Amino acid sequence: MFHATLLFIIWGAWDNFFYQPIAEQQKHLSTELSTLKVKLSAQQLAATQIEASGKIDPNLANKKKLDEINSELKKLKKKLDIGEKKFVSAHLMAKVLRDMLKQNKRLTLINLETLPVTNLSELGQQKSWIFRHGLSITVSGHYFDTLKYLKSLESLPWRFNWDSINYQVKQHPMAETTFQVYTLSFEENWLGL
Repeated sequence: MFHATLLFIIWGAWDNFFYQPIAEQQKHLSTELSTLKVKLSAQQLAATQIEASGKIDPNLANKKKLDEINSELKKLKKKLDIGEKKFVSAHLMAKVLRDMLKQNKRLTLINLETLPVTNLSELGQQKSWIFRHGLSITVSGHYFDTLKYLKSLESLPWRFNWDSINYQVKQHPMAETTFQVYTLSFEENWLGL
């Protein structure tokens, strides 16, 4: 019985002082190892996502939108160029009107003014990159000289759009004619008178 008691005391001492602390430390290390494995897995996933995001262009959506806009712009330019005549360039319109007036020596220029530039979307249409450039011109002369001038403008290789013509006899046979013309372009800025 003494041996059994001594064996029991030795086993109890060994269990309390060696086995239990080692088992507790092993359990603690096992838990820490599991936590580190979870963290490592999360870090690897984050690294994979960062690496994959480096392959994706962050401007891809913007580039796609720009391509769509450029495509629409090309279509609009084609529409402007369709037909026998192209619109006169906005920066040349005033010069063309003056040059044609110089050829008709019987008319006198009274006034030439630039009208505000408008975007076609402001006129109730959908979003547009087309701008309307207008001029108002007032000339004085006989009816047939005015008619000849207007016909010469229409026979040009370029196209004007007419907004209005106001013909008023001031002192027969002299009259003042004010007409508004406009052209279309992709440039918003008015380039000169």
